[in-house]
Amino acid sequence: MKQLAAIFLVFVFLFNVIGYYGIYAGMVRQANKKAELAIENSTYDPSETVTLKIPLTLPYPFENGFERASGDFEYGGEFYKLVQQKYERDTVYIVCLRNSDHKKAANILSDLVKQSADHSSVPSQNAKTIAGFLKDYNPATAEIQIPVSGETAIGLACASAHPKILNRTYPVLTPPPNFNS
Repeated sequence: MKQLAAIFLVFVFLFNVIGYYGIYAGMVRQANKKAELAIENSTYDPSETVTLKIPLTLPYPFENGFERASGDFEYGGEFYKLVQQKYERDTVYIVCLRNSDHKKAANILSDLVKQSADHSSVPSQNAKTIAGFLKDYNPATAEIQIPVSGETAIGLACASAHPKILNRTYPVLTPPPNFNS
């Protein structure tokens, strides 16, 4: 019984540390595995594919048939997995598979984050809280004013320094002045 409780507490701790992102990463990994398997076995629905035509000029003529492509991207809130590509004349044709499971995982993460955020307070009260926070923790700016008798303050602070160093006007000499004499 104690071992079961310890395992449960470890899982609660890991969820606390990793958070919802761990669940999201697992769901995305599973969605990508499922899409890869469907692409390898050619069991995906052709209506879920999108063909991109990208103009590309090369200095030499090159044509080939479709070949397997790998990768994924997001565009307009949709997630896509690359299926195949071919180069024909001056255009690259890329066939992409819409990955709806990845989109579901992203929506679930978004919903979980929205639910965990505190939306119970009124927006005007939030604005007051933020303004109060900024007012309390905004560093005050102050200018350092050196009084006219600044020479004496500098002289006291640097009493061990040679008096010629404290002189404000230095002649430009080559080589540097010798203060030992």
